[in-house]
Amino acid sequence: MNTKIRIASFGFKRIFITTLLTGSLLACKTAELSVHQELEKETEIYPVKGRQGSLIGQVLSFGSFRTDKIKRGWTFGYSIPFIVRFNGASEKLSFTQYGSNGQTADVAVVSKFRETELSQLEEYFSISLKYKNYFAGTVKTSDPADNWDFLVHNVDGPGRSLNNKSTVGFIRNGHMRIEISGIRELKGSSSLLTQNEVYGYEYTLNGNIIGAVSTINNGKVWLKRDLSTPLKLLLASVSSGLMLRNSVANQDLI
Repeated sequence: MNTKIRIASFGFKRIFITTLLTGSLLACKTAELSVHQELEKETEIYPVKGRQGSLIGQVLSFGSFRTDKIKRGWTFGYSIPFIVRFNGASEKLSFTQYGSNGQTADVAVVSKFRETELSQLEEYFSISLKYKNYFAGTVKTSDPADNWDFLVHNVDGPGRSLNNKSTVGFIRNGHMRIEISGIRELKGSSSLLTQNEVYGYEYTLNGNIIGAVSTINNGKVWLKRDLSTPLKLLLASVSSGLMLRNSVANQDLI
């Protein structure tokens, strides 16, 4: 009888140690964003360089896309509605996004809004404010008629319940709207453990997922291969803004 108990005890300890070691190995792996299966085919996937390290002279690059040196403020001299409205905001970033074929876009973002600026945000985007945590910006391309604004609601706040955990937003111009959804899942992790954090964002146009960005660790960008060159530049611009905004928060996972 004692022999059976000792064998059972040894077996339990072995299983426990194996489970513990497996958990430790998984914990040491770099966290990876869990993206929709639509982005696993016909998609360009770009690792990002420049997100870690000093913010002085910071430049982001991925694939054929890169920014110039990130500026902690706005230096654009032209008058576009978003910049005019939020020029007094305290936490601002700006940069030029370079793409393929010599295309460029000027990007200006507000990484955090003060209480006194929320009413302006509500009026400008025609939204009903539910949170105090927003991220917004504008993308000016070489075509004066093709300027874009974007907004993300509840940019890092936890979901308020298991059935209402989405961080949502949009990118819009006068005739098109791209939806933004927060991603709260990591590969190999239970959604019950990760649903209180935002690790990246997906872009959806006309019901189809067209891209995504990971805002953890070094960052990563997904763009559907068949997108037009201007649309890729737009998504690259917004993705750079989101990664820069999160790099300020220093959100690193291992």
